[in-house]
Amino acid sequence: MSHTPAPWKIDGAHSTRVLLINDAKGYAIGEIVDTRNPANAKLIAAAPDLLEALLTALPYVEDHEGSNVYKRGAVDRAIKQIRTAIYNATN
Repeated sequence: MSHTPAPWKIDGAHSTRVLLINDAKGYAIGEIVDTRNPANAKLIAAAPDLLEALLTALPYVEDHEGSNVYKRGAVDRAIKQIRTAIYNATN
């Protein structure tokens, strides 16, 4: 999987604005503003990287399915959480 730049960026260090960027020219074409929780802007901007990390991690976690090293059910719960997050991000 190759990393591609996110089509958005945070407007300022403590901003609640996420600018939606047109990849072709780099112009801001819109924005998402959340005045209730500035952390949401950072989470939205990080979403593509988080999804890529989950897609990368999933096969490694799946390799430990049924392992006796971890608490019973811990790996199954982690796999379910990862798959649910991937599904929610892509559907």
